[in-house]
Amino acid sequence: MSDTPTHISLAGRFLIAMPGMGDAGFDRSVIYMFAHDDEGAMGFTVNRPTDGLTLGEIASNLPASVSETGLRNLPVFVGGPVQPESGFVLHSIEPHADNTDQNTNQGQVGVTQSLDILVQAAEGKGPEYMRLVLGYAGWGPGQLENEIQENAWLIIEADVKDVFDVDVEGLYKRLIGRLGIDLAKLSQSGGEA
Repeated sequence: MSDTPTHISLAGRFLIAMPGMGDAGFDRSVIYMFAHDDEGAMGFTVNRPTDGLTLGEIASNLPASVSETGLRNLPVFVGGPVQPESGFVLHSIEPHADNTDQNTNQGQVGVTQSLDILVQAAEGKGPEYMRLVLGYAGWGPGQLENEIQENAWLIIEADVKDVFDVDVEGLYKRLIGRLGIDLAKLSQSGGEA
């Protein structure tokens, strides 16, 4: 029997920031974990909109099919502090989807940096749900595991509809409530038995 611990991937789950975690950039954040393995982790904050920024304002060379639709007004979210100048489109995975430039995890959410998905959406052939984010949250080997051990994050299974929830202000509180936790009684301090 091996003494090496088995890595448990958090891909497809939410990280919920503990109150008072000490990092203002992640205060009350809900992060959808896209990738997690021995080499590190990658996720996207899904409940932090920018101050009114839209797709049309950040992408000056949108294809006509996109700029002539309501997609131009798609709100932009802060995905995380890593590469904040890079845009990502998080989108639901449709059973009939046939787009090979997408990365997927857990069969629920795809991520792409290609504008093709926006063109497909403008043509009525795109995914049901989309969220445009700038940047991502990233962790090196063992870094996220250490933060979890230090009680910086709560973990819950992600539901695809929560990833794209329009009530981003209430998402944090709803997910903590789903865990059966009273925020008023939640403490970051923990112990060992």
